[in-house]
This record gives sequence, C-alpha cells and structure tokens, in this order.
Amino acid sequence: MITFDKEGETPLDDISGLKLKKITSRKELDEAEAQNILKAYIHYTLIPSKLKKIEFNLSLFCKLHKDMLGDVWSWAGDFRTTQTSIGVPAHRIHQSLYQLQDDLKFWQKEWDYQDTTTHLHHTLVKIHPFINGNGRWARLVTDLWLLKMGHEALSWGGNITQVSVSRRAYIRSLKEADEGVYDGLKTFMFEKKQT
Repeated sequence: MITFDKEGETPLDDISGLKLKKITSRKELDEAEAQNILKAYIHYTLIPSKLKKIEFNLSLFCKLHKDMLGDVWSWAGDFRTTQTSIGVPAHRIHQSLYQLQDDLKFWQKEWDYQDTTTHLHHTLVKIHPFINGNGRWARLVTDLWLLKMGHEALSWGGNITQVSVSRRAYIRSLKEADEGVYDGLKTFMFEKKQT
C-alpha cells in the first residue's frame, strides 16, 4: 500500500489505475511521476514553434495531464467523476474550465501578466479537474502560458512537491486566494521578479 500524507495533496484511496505494478513505495511512485512529467515538460517547452501553437482549452488541459502522468496512471487526462477534498463538484468541471477559458481572454486584455498568471494558476487548482496531479498540472499549464506570452517560467519556490517551508507557503497562499486575497500567491509566484 502506498500512503499519501503531504499537506495539500489529494489522497488516493484507489491505486488500481497504477500502470507500473512494480511500484511499492511512495519514493518509487514520485520518481516515476517525475520522469513522466519531465518528458512532458520537454515535449511542450523545447520547440518554440510548438509552444506558439498551444491553445488553452479543454483539449490541451486533458492532453497535457495525460502526457504528464499517462505512463504511470491509466486515468491520466480523464476528468474525475467523484468529489475530492477540494475542487468544484465533478459535474461542473467542464463548465468551470470553459469559464476559465473566457476569463483568461479577458484577463489577458485587461490585467498585467502577473495578475493574469496568479488568477490562472489559482483557478486551475481550485477547479481540481483530475483525480490527482492537479497542482503539478496547474503549475505546468501556468508555465506554458507564461512562456507562450514571452515571459520566463516560474521557479515555484524550488521543489514544492516535497514537504518544505516553500510548500507550506504555497498551500497557505492558495488558501488565501480561495478567500479572494491574491497578494500572497502573487508574491510566492513572482518573488524573484519583484523588486
């Protein structure tokens, strides 16, 4: 049995979708997922012409998640059908992501890129469309949007997939954003870019 107990992590009650049956520990699972995510990151960011063609829509959202975790999990890229500890009700995932697409178009026209990025990331996490991997997926979607808009990808406070001060600050800032206070999340995301 694999345990999932990091703060802010969606616990997995069912690991039946695990494709790699040889995995027996959390460390092995983390390593397999990290390798799959790195492969996806390289695929989407290495070729500038490919990056320019990206459209932020349902197709990308599902394909990216599948590319990030599909070597490890059979459900990768499929929207969840049950309620998780956070996230919109499962029957509202499609509607919420369609709304996000419209909101993103507005934000891009009306806000600076840091405010747009902060709201984009928070909304992706808040929707929480997949069984697991939502934070990592939301961070990569956010980085892809930044890169497409001509900005640098974020450092995300280092390795926030591990229990750390940075992870606690990230989770705290997301919870503040849930209450409509985005300053902490914006500072966390752009800490090295602000003077």
